[in-house]
Amino acid sequence: MTAHPPHIVYVSSGAGNRDRVAGELHRELTEATVTTVTSGDAAFDVLTGARRVDCVVSALELPSGNGLDLLAAVRAETPGLPFVLFADAEGERPASDAIEAGVSEYVRMDGPAAHRTLARRVRESLGRHAADDAGVTRERYELLVERADDPMAVLEDGRYRVVNDACAELVGLPRERILGSTDAELFPAEVAEALREHSDRALADGERREHRIETDASGETRVLDVVHFTGSEVADRSVVGRVARDVTEHVDRERLLREERNRLEALASSVAHDARNAIQLIRGRASLAEDSLPAGADQSKEHLHTLESGVDRLEDLVASLESLRGMNDPVTDPDPVSIADAARDAWETVTAPEAVLQIHADPTVLGDPARVRTLLENLFRNSVEHAPSPDGRRAEPPADRAECRDGPEAAADPGGGSAIGRSNPSVTVTVDALDDASGFAVSDDGSGIPETERDRVLTFGYSPTGGTGLGLGIVSGIADAHGWDIDVTDAESGGARFEIRRETLDSFVS
Repeated sequence: MTAHPPHIVYVSSGAGNRDRVAGELHRELTEATVTTVTSGDAAFDVLTGARRVDCVVSALELPSGNGLDLLAAVRAETPGLPFVLFADAEGERPASDAIEAGVSEYVRMDGPAAHRTLARRVRESLGRHAADDAGVTRERYELLVERADDPMAVLEDGRYRVVNDACAELVGLPRERILGSTDAELFPAEVAEALREHSDRALADGERREHRIETDASGETRVLDVVHFTGSEVADRSVVGRVARDVTEHVDRERLLREERNRLEALASSVAHDARNAIQLIRGRASLAEDSLPAGADQSKEHLHTLESGVDRLEDLVASLESLRGMNDPVTDPDPVSIADAARDAWETVTAPEAVLQIHADPTVLGDPARVRTLLENLFRNSVEHAPSPDGRRAEPPADRAECRDGPEAAADPGGGSAIGRSNPSVTVTVDALDDASGFAVSDDGSGIPETERDRVLTFGYSPTGGTGLGLGIVSGIADAHGWDIDVTDAESGGARFEIRRETLDSFVS
């Protein structure tokens, strides 16, 4: 530990997370001073200020740049200063980038007791820095490898020199048996050859190499994404780092999604074909019926015109079924999409004059604009169609168009402003950003979704109220196509809340 009360700078854009981290650091280091800032520039200003800084703790995602950019600036200014990365993303890339950049500690936010672990690692980093500032680089390097959740290893001249527990578990051998061995001695020939080839290419090119392998691990066939990155030569020995991530469940999920997509598209095509035949029959018979009506049968004609409106709606539903084709295809060329603008456009398609839309934030996502709008349309319709009527029963969606309200004015008066002048809307739907800036949310003040149903409502064809079960299934498919996760939870008002957040670092741009 430092001879004076340590000064720690924590940088993160999430206010709630900043407070929680600061509180945990104070509990672990009672004499410490914790300065929290919201950007890398602000952190660097503190670092270069008059007061000494003993440790920098940073989130991976920052408003401008990221934690690794800040690390590079800190290392240029004070090379030996402890720097702890509190990463908010899974995968091998942040971990391997951190190793290459020389981070002191790497802690994942989704790990068990993550904030407590972070505080402990900060204390340990301060202690190591005070005890042996000159020899800490190698120690940090080995500690980072040892404590990572993903299998990690360092090879010199093709032989394992450092492995962590996760790597030993993957190989299925004690660490002592692995150290000093080559890939050919540990893996089947085909797997060993692939690992050697990509390792050699990384060394030859001096660049990161990523590839996917399938191998038997602990008696099971596993799919691994492997990344190789190079280190400096040590006594004329070639050094390469390796990080593996088990993606078996993800690959299986993709396969199941493809199968479900194909089944759904076949079903949609069949239903749409039969429905169009029925629509043509109804239109023809209605036209014949109208032509055969005697003069003055105005009421009967009015009924037939109403029937025609219903058939138009049925045609819209058939078009929706046909639009499911390709809905789950991965988004490969995304564009920046304003959630506020997409929500306003989506609200125009919702028929509910007693409903109110409130937009409290405008995050920008990278995605397919049409599919983002469709996702919001289906979330809005779900809120409207499941809203209770004034007498407590679930109301059918009205036939007129709803009004869209947003901004501070809507937040101050959530109950007024409906299109037909009612004082109490059937449901208020709210669009806002998540507190950690990782996505957006759609919530309502309806009756909510029981906890026992939340794992099933996003499944195609499932509806606890006897509906088609397509709406939320479409939402789930669009989210998967973008690489987004959906969490179903309770809104503050007691209704349902759908939180859409990224799985990858570049899914959301603001």
